[in-house]
Amino acid sequence: MVPHASVAAAVVLGAAPSVFLLVFFYLKDRYEPEPRGHVALAFAKGALATVPAYAASWALAQLVGDHFLVLGGMGARAFDAVVLAAICEELPKWIAFLFIYRWNEFDEPLDGVVYGVALALGFATVENILCVVRDGLGIGVMRAIFAVPAHALFGAAMGFYVGRAKLGDGQWQGIDVKRRERRDRLAAALVVPILFHGAYDFVLQLLRGLWMYGAVAAGSLALWVFVLRRVHRAQLASPYKR
Repeated sequence: MVPHASVAAAVVLGAAPSVFLLVFFYLKDRYEPEPRGHVALAFAKGALATVPAYAASWALAQLVGDHFLVLGGMGARAFDAVVLAAICEELPKWIAFLFIYRWNEFDEPLDGVVYGVALALGFATVENILCVVRDGLGIGVMRAIFAVPAHALFGAAMGFYVGRAKLGDGQWQGIDVKRRERRDRLAAALVVPILFHGAYDFVLQLLRGLWMYGAVAAGSLALWVFVLRRVHRAQLASPYKR
């Protein structure tokens, strides 16, 4: 149970940063905002993606064994960060995104960012609530500052490339996107978030104290710059703007 707090407080703290970030990115969609019901559905899909993600991570951890994960050194840390965390978490979200990809409402490049953030924050909200219930409100505050925004940025990066895959430079129905370009961009929508997520988790395992916080803060700042530049590109590419 949560020390010195109710489960309700844990839910509020676990969900509040996700709501704030979702609103922030939703308001970036200026020209043709997505239906709120669809955004909520994407959020729910992200929350449900925690089930296969946790199941896959647990199964792979059992396969390699606790001995390797505890005593395996740098290789074990990399496996934990890249495979058990990044791949096991980003892959179910990416698969869920392939269903959202077909929605008729997904009709401008920035929509991919909005849906990607909603997916990622649905996942992060469940994960955050579980961590707060298990570890206490102090962990919830730290995750609100670092982990939840990181998930949102991973999702935004995924969504940017999915949007480019479907709609290219903003033309209706992506008529300017060749089949190979679409395939490459959908692959980038999976690979780029995995690389960012794996690097983030690897830093958390490799460093301690001020070095860890400094590295995470610097990496988060760089990721914000990466994402916001692409949000701006997606805004400019909106066919509704023209």
